[in-house]
Formats: sequence, C-alpha cells, structure tokens
Amino acid sequence: MFKISTDTDNSVSIGTALAYCGLLFCFGLWFPPAWSATKALSEEQVIGLFFARNLSLISAEFGLETAQAQKLIAAAIPNPELNLYSQELSPNYPVSSNGPVIYVSVSQLIETAGKRRLRMENSQLGEQAAEADLSDAIRTLSRAVRRAYFDLLLAQKMMEAASDQGRHVQRLVDIQQQRFDVGDISERDLTRMKIEALKSKSDIDRAASQIASARAQLAVFLAWPEDASEIAAEDLWPDGKLFAELKDDAAATATALDHRPDLLAARTRYSQAKQGIDLAKAQRIPDVRVSAGFAHDLGNYVQNGATLGLSVPLPLFYRQEGEIAQAGIRSNDAELRVKQTEIAVRSEVTTAFAAWVSTNTIVRRYESDILQKAKHIRDSAELAYTSGSTDIIDLIQAQRDYRNTILDYYQAQANRAYAYTDLKTALGEEKGLYAIADNTP
Repeated sequence: MFKISTDTDNSVSIGTALAYCGLLFCFGLWFPPAWSATKALSEEQVIGLFFARNLSLISAEFGLETAQAQKLIAAAIPNPELNLYSQELSPNYPVSSNGPVIYVSVSQLIETAGKRRLRMENSQLGEQAAEADLSDAIRTLSRAVRRAYFDLLLAQKMMEAASDQGRHVQRLVDIQQQRFDVGDISERDLTRMKIEALKSKSDIDRAASQIASARAQLAVFLAWPEDASEIAAEDLWPDGKLFAELKDDAAATATALDHRPDLLAARTRYSQAKQGIDLAKAQRIPDVRVSAGFAHDLGNYVQNGATLGLSVPLPLFYRQEGEIAQAGIRSNDAELRVKQTEIAVRSEVTTAFAAWVSTNTIVRRYESDILQKAKHIRDSAELAYTSGSTDIIDLIQAQRDYRNTILDYYQAQANRAYAYTDLKTALGEEKGLYAIADNTP
C-alpha cells in the first residue's frame, strides 16, 4: 500500500488518509446548508476535501495500481504445458490389435540465472517509483489547491476592505450632508464626497465578482460540490512557522533534496534502469524446458512406457547484445534525468525561498509601520478638514491613500501566502494528510 513518509519517520497510507476523509465527510465537514453559512473552511480542511474528491488525484492513483499489477506479473511462475500427441493414424492396421501411438506429457519451463528474482526486484523498484509519482501528484496538485484557496481569502479580504471603506465614506457623506444643510460647506464638496461613496460601491461590486470567480476555481479542485456558492475561506493567513528552522536557501535546498518525491522517483527509476542491465545480461543464459510423460504404443515391444525430454536453446548466433545495449542507454538516460531533476529542485527552492523572505519582510513592514501611518494620515486629514484647515481634495486623497494601503497590505498577505505555498511545494513536504488524521473525530 502506498505510503507518504515525513522527516519524523511517520507514514500514512493513501487508503487510510482517504478513509479519514470519509469520516470527516460523515461527521459533517462538508457543506450542509446550516453549517456552511456560519463557518469557513480552514486550509487543512480544504486539503482534506481535495484528497477525498479531486478527480485528477484519483486518476493519478491508477499509475500506482498499474505498477502493482506489473509486480504480480513479474513474480508469476511460468505455467506448465500439457501436450497430447498421436501418430501412425491409419484406417487399417496389419494386426487388428494394433492402433495409433498416443503420447501424453507435461512440460515446464525452468528459468535460469535468477531471471524471475531480477524481474521481481525490477518491478519492486517500479512500484516505488510509481508511489513517488503519486506523492508528487499530491504535491503539485496541493499547490494549485492552496493557491486557489488563498485567492478566495484575498477576494474576501478585498470585500472586507471595500465594505469598511464604503461604510467610512458613507459616514463622511452623512456628516457632510449635515454640514451642507446648515451652509457650512459647498455643494461641490458634498458632491465630491458622494462620488467617493459611489466609487466605494463599485469596489464592493468588483470584490463580489472576484469572490464568485475564486469560489468557482476552488470548487473545480473539489469536484464542484452542491454548495459551491457557499464556500468560504477561514480568515487566517499562513504564518510560516513551518519554515522557522530554515536559516538560508542552502538549508532549504538540503531539505528538498531529501524530501522531493519527483527526485525520489527519478533516483528510483535510475536504480531500476541499472538493475535492468543485469536482467538483460541474464537473458543471455538459456532457459531449460523439461518434459515428462507417458507413451502408449500397441505396435511396440514395450507398449506402455515413460517419456522424458530436455530442451535448451543454443545461443550461437545472438546473445542479447541489442537488449543489453538498450538497457545501458535507458540507464544513462535515467541518470541524466536525475541530474536534471536535481538542478530543477535547486532552482525552485532558491527562487521560492527568496520569494518567501521578501514577501514576509514586506508584510511585517506593513504591520509594524505602514498601516499605522496611513491610518494616522487619514484621521488627521478628517480632523483638519473638519476644522477648516484643509480642503476636500486633501481629505479625499487621504481616504484614497488609506484604501490603497489596505488593499496593498492584503495583496502583500496574499503574495506571502503564495510564497508559502510555493516554498512548501518546493520543499516536498506535504503534511496535510497528518493534519487530517490528527483532527479526525
């Protein structure tokens, strides 16, 4: 059974993980109408549903099942053959008691040079490579699911920012309306603020469209559940604690070289290809076919007797030179793929780690400094306009700057979440299955 291993030497089978997903489904993790309207899904819950429902992942399991079938074929022992043979068939015999000769025999092919053992070892490596391929499919598809999930969370935060801005601007409109009614401001200033309120409503409409689009994209990965329109993301961005021990890209690369399933698959197939050379060389040694049976011949002095036969091909003209050469070429090609995969892993990890460091720094800068200053500028502009020390243009610009700062902050959060997803994928550590197992009721 297929297993995914982690750096803590724990493992869980795909079948077990899918069983956990089924339990979660039965305990109401999916989207019943009363539940979905009040509680959003966490990242781990979405990954759990993805494992249980995604059609591409289910299709990827067929590759492993095919390798397991090949393993059964490789271990098979050749079946014996039953031979019935008759000769000297004639309508008339010189002696009436005579008749045709009848032979009954059973023959068995005996494989030499450990061919069956080599085939079994080769198929075992093939199964391990298929397991790594399935694990790699989980890795890459999980990345797409996470990015779709964070797209939805970003759309929700954009809606939250647009709604907050709309309420704030509407409050200013109400205040300005009161001031206009008593002749404190001009109609032009009131109209400008009303235009800002209308723009805020447009921002809300765009955010609603983005939420619908993000929900649809995520629903595709979850095989489009019935309540897809109710999918919501939990208001929680990843904090990156998973990467706390990664001091630099060298440490991240070392982790990836140990955990990446695509690299493991390439290395396993290289071992399989090298072992295939031994199997090809073993084919040079002929197999032996032994037969034993019974002969019934009324025209012979000994009418009933046993038969024994031995058949051995003579490799005089051809000794598997082509197959051995092909096996060597496959081995060289597999070795090349290992090197290519290692280079790709190093490149992906370096890029992903740099993106994570950059986006994490940007988010912290927003939280520690930029947001507070933007809010202070907006509040100061409102106070200054109320006291008459500035005009409506400065107030509107301060409102816009604050709104843009909030939107930029949420985009920075999303960029950090994408970088988190990419680095997690580049490292090859998919721990979603363990989270599901630990949280099962």
